[in-house]
Amino acid sequence: MRVPLDPARGTRDILPPVSEYYQQLVSKFSEIAELYGYRLTIIPTIEHFEIYEAKSGPGISKSMYVFQDKAGRTICLRPEFTASVVRAYLRHLTARPKPVKLYYYGQVFRYEEPQLGRYREFYQVGAEYIGEPRVYADIELFQLIRDYYEAIGLSGYAFRINDISIARGLLTRWRIPEEVQDEVLHLVDRGEIGRALEVVGGYAGPEASLLESLLGVRAESPEELRTEVGRLGLPQELLSTGVSRLLEIFEALLNLGLRVYVDFRLVRGLAYYTGTIFEISIPGFNLSIGGGGRYDTLSRILGGAEVPAVGFSLGVERTLLALESEGVLKDLVKPRPRTMLISLVSDVVFVDRVASRMRGSGVVVDVRYAQKHRLSDLVGQAARMGYDYVAIVGEAELRDGRVTVKCLKTGTQRTVSAESLGDPRELY
Repeated sequence: MRVPLDPARGTRDILPPVSEYYQQLVSKFSEIAELYGYRLTIIPTIEHFEIYEAKSGPGISKSMYVFQDKAGRTICLRPEFTASVVRAYLRHLTARPKPVKLYYYGQVFRYEEPQLGRYREFYQVGAEYIGEPRVYADIELFQLIRDYYEAIGLSGYAFRINDISIARGLLTRWRIPEEVQDEVLHLVDRGEIGRALEVVGGYAGPEASLLESLLGVRAESPEELRTEVGRLGLPQELLSTGVSRLLEIFEALLNLGLRVYVDFRLVRGLAYYTGTIFEISIPGFNLSIGGGGRYDTLSRILGGAEVPAVGFSLGVERTLLALESEGVLKDLVKPRPRTMLISLVSDVVFVDRVASRMRGSGVVVDVRYAQKHRLSDLVGQAARMGYDYVAIVGEAELRDGRVTVKCLKTGTQRTVSAESLGDPRELY
């Protein structure tokens, strides 16, 4: 039987150096999230289908990998993290003092048509802030993302924000059932505004034009937003809740120096959002690289008490594409000196001492045991593989407790004591 060597469609093998970029993005995110007080949570890849069936939205529910296990249970590969994190919160953490701040990273799975920046298996990092109803929680997420992007060298991004409760409020006012609201917002998310308005018109009649006007609002400043919203004639209850909250967050983010604008056409594809929502984009890069929002009712939908919460996720693959588009991807991984340590003797203890001293100073050491007649071949191989140095231990070096180090870039060579290799300057 011939085994296929290509990975399944929509997945890929991630090899060096790209795998090292992934590792660095996750490592930096963990570092920043923990500085903000978030704690790591590791969630199963396989989940009960009901967790996501409840309120994932038409776009995601139709693209989930769903199957029966051997006991006949309906399970799925997680299509996103938030519902799983809330499930874990309800199962384990409801007695914890609030807020509960969690972060995560890992793979998610959606059966979609593969294209640039879109795979069927892809990676996310993200955070959830559970138990705080005030806008301070929403604002903190933007600050965390800002600091993360600064840490990885991404600068040209902008936040596109909205408050989904405004559109939801209109649809509820027109007595549109919640499942129909989900479908309307899904159509808007796909850019099918005409079809969305047709559905709404069946309930609201001529008033559906108000939704069309709302979706056309885009504002670069709070003053512009106040003016545009003032022309719409929205119900007072929406002005005093969703619009007021959106203005407060908008002003705070601008005062923090962030690039941000309001776009009422933004609805996102997840049906559990209840308030602030946002996406992150790069000019000239036609993909969202991350997003999130407030989901104050999701814990109730999953069978627990209602708990206010807000969170976000960032696409690792799309973040890498954004870094590449800005020309800073290669700066993400700081290169370490790389050395091939070639031992012509079999004294494992001495070779280990030499290698450990070098590794302790941050040098990558690849140990090779070889016969003397292969020395030149290994030196050539090290040069072709991009190593910076070769370090050689022969009979004379072993006897004197020394190592011969050759710089492959300059061709210079010298012999130094094994103990001095704890100082990386000895290699230069």
